Amino acid sequence: MDNNIEYIKEYIGPNYEKIINNTFSWPTFLFSILYFIYRKLYLYTILYLIINAIIIIVFEYVLNLSILSSILSIVLSFIVAFKFKDLYFYKMNKELKKAQEQNLDIHEVCKKKGGVNKLGLVIALIIYLVLYGYVSYDTAKEYINEMNNSSNDEEVINIEYSVPDGYKNNYVSDSYASYEYKDDFNECNFIVQIMDNKYESESYYLSNVYKANIINDIEIQNHKWYYIDNQTSYIYALIYKDKLFTLNYYITKDNGKCSNYYNELINTLKINEA
Repeated sequence: MDNNIEYIKEYIGPNYEKIINNTFSWPTFLFSILYFIYRKLYLYTILYLIINAIIIIVFEYVLNLSILSSILSIVLSFIVAFKFKDLYFYKMNKELKKAQEQNLDIHEVCKKKGGVNKLGLVIALIIYLVLYGYVSYDTAKEYINEMNNSSNDEEVINIEYSVPDGYKNNYVSDSYASYEYKDDFNECNFIVQIMDNKYESESYYLSNVYKANIINDIEIQNHKWYYIDNQTSYIYALIYKDKLFTLNYYITKDNGKCSNYYNELINTLKINEA
């Protein structure tokens, strides 16, 4: 092809020299699929989305390693930014060679296959902003709910307690409440409940319902609670004025936080005698 350089310039269009001379593509690193769409790299857009989706699904949702998932996504962006020029030239050379072999109008091919897609960029940007806004709103709403439900004194009828930071309030009624905490290294939940008493004693309740052989007792806020300690589950019971108060604390994963939260919660248990 005699005018190969001219065809390349025509195919690339805007910012020809930057694409030719730069090894690392900052637009690709910063805007990823938006820049792919702008440069009509639709197949690479789909491949990028698939690879990134696999990273998120496997490492964030399956393995529960959100930090590693974020790191791998950034690494993917670096790799694609370094390889952008090679990927772009591979597509361009393939299409120009095909046009030459088929005796097509190369100028028309450069106009149709190369250049930029401003309309596609605008549409993709609008979709991105809508999705980003929706996710941000949902995340902010969840964060506000967590803030409202954390570090506050709460009450289920006559039992008061302070919910440690970060716990999510799953359900609360006059006689039942459940909370959950979860991050990459810690996962625990607890349930507070009050019910009409039908048991002879707290020990009788714990031994019959939970088949406990060893039952301990501890005084918290001037009331004696009876409890079972199974290292990963702690069941507390207190009978007061014909009511049975219970607290169940379960630890699934613990890197220190769940144990600390357990001690923090237990120390705040209080019976409202009014």
